Amino acid sequence: MSEENIMDEEPVQDEDLDTNTAADAEQEQTPAAPSLGLADLKLMANVIEVVTQRGAVRANEMAPVGIVYNKLMNFLIANGAVQVPVSEENQEEAPVDQGEEGEE
Repeated sequence: MSEENIMDEEPVQDEDLDTNTAADAEQEQTPAAPSLGLADLKLMANVIEVVTQRGAVRANEMAPVGIVYNKLMNFLIANGAVQVPVSEENQEEAPVDQGEEGEE
């Protein structure tokens, strides 16, 4: 009798496996959304610097390009992708640490 019960059971259908495989295939075929990273934004800032150094920006275009560049640099600095540029004037004004020698 137990042999009859085993024979009466239905085998696992491949249909369930096919639907999972089809869903996985759709996910693999879906292209990834375009993204911008910090490296891309740094590259954009470099492009703006090169273009302005070469004189490729007209006088009436300088203000909008400068605004975009300033926003871009502020974002990069805030996220640690770029160090704050230190000019030579600021370096001369910075106090020099005397250490413990000056306290004796």
